[in-house]
Amino acid sequence: MEKVQRTVISAAMIGTILEWYGIFLFSSGAVYIGAAFLPKTNALTAIASVLFVFAIGFFMRPVGAVVFGHYGDKIGRKRMLILTLIISGLSTGFVGVLPTYAQSGVSAIILLIILRLLLGFGLGGEWGGAMLLTLENFKKKRGLWGSFVQSTVGIGLILGAVAFLILTSILPSSAMYAWGWRIPYLLAFFVLVIGVFIRLRIPETPIFEAAKKEKEIQKYPISGLFKQHKLNLLLSTLIVASSGTIYYVGITLIPSLYEVENIVTVHFAQIAIIGFGLAEILFVFIGGIISDKVGRRVMAIVANLVFIVIVFPSIFLRGAGLLIIFLLLYGVSHGIGYTSEGDIISEIFPTNVRYTGNSFAYQFANAYVAGPAPYASLALGAISEFLYPVYGLIFSVLAIGSALKIKETKDVDLEGEKNRNDK
Repeated sequence: MEKVQRTVISAAMIGTILEWYGIFLFSSGAVYIGAAFLPKTNALTAIASVLFVFAIGFFMRPVGAVVFGHYGDKIGRKRMLILTLIISGLSTGFVGVLPTYAQSGVSAIILLIILRLLLGFGLGGEWGGAMLLTLENFKKKRGLWGSFVQSTVGIGLILGAVAFLILTSILPSSAMYAWGWRIPYLLAFFVLVIGVFIRLRIPETPIFEAAKKEKEIQKYPISGLFKQHKLNLLLSTLIVASSGTIYYVGITLIPSLYEVENIVTVHFAQIAIIGFGLAEILFVFIGGIISDKVGRRVMAIVANLVFIVIVFPSIFLRGAGLLIIFLLLYGVSHGIGYTSEGDIISEIFPTNVRYTGNSFAYQFANAYVAGPAPYASLALGAISEFLYPVYGLIFSVLAIGSALKIKETKDVDLEGEKNRNDK
């Protein structure tokens, strides 16, 4: 890998790592956030309230996708990526300096919600831009290079979990509740400075510069996207929806079911989730490399077939050791198709709507389908235990159908005219 390529990969990864780190800190440290920012109540209610605040950020992600996608397709990828990095770094870091509920009352909660909304807004533009920064700088082996960006979800998940595991092992509980929980958030300021320095050094992607030179830039990219690429947008969204559902079922629903029945402790579940993250990172690269040879669609289908095989056993066969095994398999299922998903929804659109297209498909699917998956599955499970897997199964079947229908993109020329319209 040449120096320029290393810089591009580093620039793409650092922002997405920071975004995911900020998101997973919130869930990993839910008990401390609840104690610091919410009125005194029972622990379960506090955690539920924190997770509600966590979920609020999801609904800003499609907004960020439209805004940053619009300007990313009009004025360039680089500027948007610097802006999304600053937003994510500040919105994560400032959580560490907020006053607590005991110090400022309701205003502390309001400030926390604002920061979560900002983080969701930033992530709405960060992921799509980072993928394009990578894919538009590499003509060959885009599956491999895209894997670096896709691996940042697992990296962010692990960093968020490990940060609190380390602190809880070296600090007494009283110190963690008083000030220790702030440390992981404050580290975001350090990462932000490094990230901005790296991203300022990268040039605009050559493919966007070529589109600009050829006067292909559209006045309203979102309009062009919906007029000319409706089918590909729908198929892309369904593929992402299933992948995200696999992810959130794996790291949220399954551990929660084991915890509620006292099969495992919260600490044990956290270790199992770290195992998920490690498996996911490994298979993100394996899936990306294989997709360069056999195609993106095949890997998306395989990922969903693995999920269909494991979802019933993971719910009905329970044991502490089984949780680790099942979460490793969920990491394999998500990881093996995650790079292909990112490649498909980026390569299927032309340059002048690519940022808008990949961001909208990814963020809409995750905010409105994948994000609610654990809650929808719990609601179905309350009717009958056999209904727990139904939500995920529906979207896996839809994703397989979408992968069969959508055009294969591994050999698409991102500068060419081959993928200008739905075909």
